Amino acid sequence: MFNKKQESAKPQFEKFDTLIGKATVIEGTIKTEEPLRVDGSVQGEIISKADLIIGESGRIKGNIACQNLLLAGRVEGNISASGQLHITATGTLQGDASIRSFIVDEQGTFDGKCQMVQDSTSQVIPSVTEPEPSQQQDSGSRPGGSSRRNR
Repeated sequence: MFNKKQESAKPQFEKFDTLIGKATVIEGTIKTEEPLRVDGSVQGEIISKADLIIGESGRIKGNIACQNLLLAGRVEGNISASGQLHITATGTLQGDASIRSFIVDEQGTFDGKCQMVQDSTSQVIPSVTEPEPSQQQDSGSRPGGSSRRNR
């Protein structure tokens, strides 16, 4: 159980396609398929199919979905990463994380809940995923939407 090593893509935090500079403020949703570095401020969601770097001066107020995340700045929101979340000594996360691998350097800050996922396709930010169609409840439904069935 503990000796199994899983093959996973190593995060590529040295290379990025787009830079949001220190003096830049963006409001709204950012969607990208290439690596992104944020040194400015974003108020809204970031949805990336690649790696994301939040520099020391980077500030995010909103949810993030990405492959791997290097956090040296501040995030107020939930994170869903199909790979690794690395919070550096200057990084702060105020929110929940659904991730496959988690590293927090000494003096890095994490205030929230963490869910470790096995499947790299699991991304659990409700506002990022498509809403599920309404499910009909059977007569044996209990409050809260769950039902118990005898098999």
